[in-house]
Amino acid sequence: MNILYLINYAGKAGTEKYVLNLMHILAGQGETCHLAYNVPGQLSETVSSEGFACFRFEMSTKKALSAAKKLAGYCRENKIDVIHAQYPMENVIAILSRLFYRKVKVVYTSHLTIYQNTKWKILNRLFTPFDHRIIAVCRQGADIMVSNGVKKDRIQVVYNGVEPKRERVYDRSFARDFGVNDDTFVMSIMARYAPEKGLPFLLASLAKLRRKTDKPFVCFIAGDGEEFDDFAVMSTNSGMSDRVIQLGFRRDSDRMLKASDLYLNTSSKNEAMSFAILEAMNAGVPLVVTDVGGNRDLAETHTVCGRVLKFGDSDGFSDAMLELMENDTLRAEYSANALKKVSEEFDLRKLALDVFETYK
Repeated sequence: MNILYLINYAGKAGTEKYVLNLMHILAGQGETCHLAYNVPGQLSETVSSEGFACFRFEMSTKKALSAAKKLAGYCRENKIDVIHAQYPMENVIAILSRLFYRKVKVVYTSHLTIYQNTKWKILNRLFTPFDHRIIAVCRQGADIMVSNGVKKDRIQVVYNGVEPKRERVYDRSFARDFGVNDDTFVMSIMARYAPEKGLPFLLASLAKLRRKTDKPFVCFIAGDGEEFDDFAVMSTNSGMSDRVIQLGFRRDSDRMLKASDLYLNTSSKNEAMSFAILEAMNAGVPLVVTDVGGNRDLAETHTVCGRVLKFGDSDGFSDAMLELMENDTLRAEYSANALKKVSEEFDLRKLALDVFETYK
């Protein structure tokens, strides 16, 4: 099967990881995978360096028909069977491309949990009946899509996944690299410095935790973004700069997770099925997360491996961190449960094959 993955920005976030995982696994079983994109980034560089076919073309809602013609031309030339679109705009362009090349199917994955405006609700009602299948990566995402006008009988929930590691490897060397003593409780979070990631809420919760315990702790933040410097000022002004270590973008997040006693997620919205949380679970790190998107599916549904709190409840969030800081037995239980849950429910290869079934 010839499969084309369609994404506007081929960068370095969770959606790009989703695409790369699918390309690796499905190419490994003999399928031919292509990448089509508009804005280059880490994904397009990686895919190109690995020898996958790539097609760069301009995409925008204002020039959707022109983009659709170019996409159809590429699909015709390369005998593409399925276009797998990653966001609403890409989905519209993919469906429009069928005006010029009818042989292709369109599968669309929704990676966000956003209530869309009236314009997009109308577009969804017009276009999504022509999708072959629509994938939601969490249950809440499926419900939100229906409220956004997406055709319900096209929707199928297929979670994101990771390659199960099945055992906890605890290694403090990453923390030592930053002068953190072995008796310090280490928390971590991977997040862009963007409003929806809730990092000011994280800071407020950590400040309350500091007032509740004498135990030394630090929180590593791995990520970059437009609010990086503003957050650094906020951290200094609140007197928390000795407890919060801003790492910037890292390629060695696995080392950070091995050194972590607790993983945090403080998103306020737009979080569907977080790859970062899955990676933390796969490292056997217990969770304290906000109740958005698929976070509850990951931390509490079926097998409990963490605590879920309402965004904005800094008292509750700090209490949950404190509980897991002080209760070694509970932390060990959640660690074992996280590994078990990844193996049983979020095995990347199984879920990739579930995605492949939607192409048929």
